[in-house]
Amino acid sequence: MLLSVKSQRLLDKLGVPAAFARGETLVLAGPTYELVKDPGIHLRLAFLYDSEGRLCVGHASDDGGEWHAAESEPFSLRALGYYERRLKRVGTFVKPGSGGAHR
Repeated sequence: MLLSVKSQRLLDKLGVPAAFARGETLVLAGPTYELVKDPGIHLRLAFLYDSEGRLCVGHASDDGGEWHAAESEPFSLRALGYYERRLKRVGTFVKPGSGGAHR
């Protein structure tokens, strides 16, 4: 997949290519949010490759155990913006060090 210079710079800023280069399969980025309707469930922006080898963006969830991809779609700046807005809409920001949500 060819990415625009703007997309590549944004992914570099988030550390996505470096994390994939280290062998990570699910790359978490940005702040952690806690679901408003289900406290205890944490969400983060996530990047992964799908079964067809496409870079995808979505969100991952953690209910006190392991982080796992909850929802994703092929990467585009539009999809990235959608998931960033969605996390803010369904969750509340969890401050680092205020409950162990960050790992």
